[in-house]
Amino acid sequence: MGTSRKILIFGDDTRSFLATVRSLGRAGLLVHAAPFDFQAPALKSRYVSRIHWLPQYLGEGQEWLQAVEALLKTERFDLVIPCDERALLPLDKHREQLGTLAQLAIPDARSLEFFFNKDRTRELARVLGVPVAVGRLIATGDTAQTLIAEVGLPVAIKPCWSYTVDRLYARNRVIIAADELALTQALASSRGIPHYFEAFFDGIGCGLSVLANQGRVLQAFQHRRVHELHGSSYYRVSEELSPFLMDAVAKMIDAARYTGVAMFEFKVNHETANWILLEVNARPWGSLPLPVALGVDFPTLWYQLLVEGVEAPPFPYQAGIYGRNLMPDARHVASLAGALRRRPLEFARYVLAALGEYVRVLTGREVQDVFVADDRGPSWCELKNYLRDVARYHGSKIPGAADLASRRDRRLLRRAIRRESSGCSDIMFVCQGNICRSPLAAALLRREFRRESNSIRVRSYGNLPRRGAISPTNAVAAAKPFGVDLRPHRSRHFAHAAAERASVVVVFDDINRLWIEKRYPVLAAPIVMLGSFSPHRGSRRAIADPDGGDLARFESIYSEIADAIAGLAKEIRRSRNA
Repeated sequence: MGTSRKILIFGDDTRSFLATVRSLGRAGLLVHAAPFDFQAPALKSRYVSRIHWLPQYLGEGQEWLQAVEALLKTERFDLVIPCDERALLPLDKHREQLGTLAQLAIPDARSLEFFFNKDRTRELARVLGVPVAVGRLIATGDTAQTLIAEVGLPVAIKPCWSYTVDRLYARNRVIIAADELALTQALASSRGIPHYFEAFFDGIGCGLSVLANQGRVLQAFQHRRVHELHGSSYYRVSEELSPFLMDAVAKMIDAARYTGVAMFEFKVNHETANWILLEVNARPWGSLPLPVALGVDFPTLWYQLLVEGVEAPPFPYQAGIYGRNLMPDARHVASLAGALRRRPLEFARYVLAALGEYVRVLTGREVQDVFVADDRGPSWCELKNYLRDVARYHGSKIPGAADLASRRDRRLLRRAIRRESSGCSDIMFVCQGNICRSPLAAALLRREFRRESNSIRVRSYGNLPRRGAISPTNAVAAAKPFGVDLRPHRSRHFAHAAAERASVVVVFDDINRLWIEKRYPVLAAPIVMLGSFSPHRGSRRAIADPDGGDLARFESIYSEIADAIAGLAKEIRRSRNA
């Protein structure tokens, strides 16, 4: 394969995306990236030759579609690979237009229905005799009591889709309810999106990864989870293929006539020899670095199949080799050790066992997801980001740190306003969803400068890539005493055009600030915290998100915002008159 071949990969994580980039880059292909986070460590890979900025997918996606069409026409990619549903679902929706410009590495409509709708996955498995956990779709009349009577506790409440094309900004989460109260809350939060429930199955997570062509498995690889954190496995070990699991996978691949890569996730109870299918990831998956490190180059084999029409023979691999994603796994180990710190014997036993695992690096039985000899950029960037975050956290705890940060914010605001003194200053308020905090703040500041609207323009936006959302009932009620009517307000996304136009970006917490820094790393306008301008802030600068809270919560937060807006307006006037 020569370097005239070009691949576009959507994503930016250090697992599926980075493993795909490295596999294809080592094969001599030119890899371009379309990330969501432009500060992601994976983008430091030596195998990423170019990075492209694309707008977020909003509404019917016309702006996104036009940008992607223009990019594909200009670059003439041989293959386009999405590493998660945030790109895969839009590519599928616009398959007819985009498929004429490049080969799209996405499942066909039949496979999407079988493997991305988890209830349909369960249904297909049952038809084929593949075991699944006891459960079903949640019906309107279901209560915690009826579900407990049916399957006992704990109960898993699972969304049928991890993402939907109209809600790409939010991943639908699995909830494990251990008692009746938690189950009642989980049922309440699941309303509006189809969910199903499953009985708990005691076992160890196991993944069987494949490359298939027209329903035939061409390559297979199996791993077992060793450590798990929040449903993800950051430490795993390669295993020999199980004939029982392999037979189940082959049946489902054949039934779907599937072409592409996929990881089938199982739970196996080694004491009883029972097992169940959990779900299918019909796209690059999180544990992909382990097979790639062991020479099972699924992304390259996939490219050869789709672009060159080549079915490579199965590649053997070594069982008993561990793969570790170092930074998140270290956090997992630290959290468990911390939970045991008041039980000295258990703490010592756990720490010794964890240290013993790291010895595998010295014996050649462990490989790293991020740190590899031929591509060290992502690991150094990840370490640098970690040290920066640690320094920020501990720095914020130093007495007087909040005062220093507030003075810095006021200084940044003054400079920005003075730069625009002869023209018009654009003040942008940005919160998470643009339905609670930022619309009130913008309305209050706009009122402060209503006689100077030609020189001070005020707008509000949200980080989330959505538009048209209304303010909650409690937000409308809490804003009324301040003389602000939020009923006509509809949310807007802080898109590229708004970011470029901003003179100052005012945020409410570190979540808002970090999102903007990741999406717009070269933003010219300063980012300041609204709480820095409150005369009564104390040691706290962040103004919390009241979304989901009761009326009293909104009233308290809105009082904080009004207090800070008065201070911000005063600082703006002082800067303009200086």
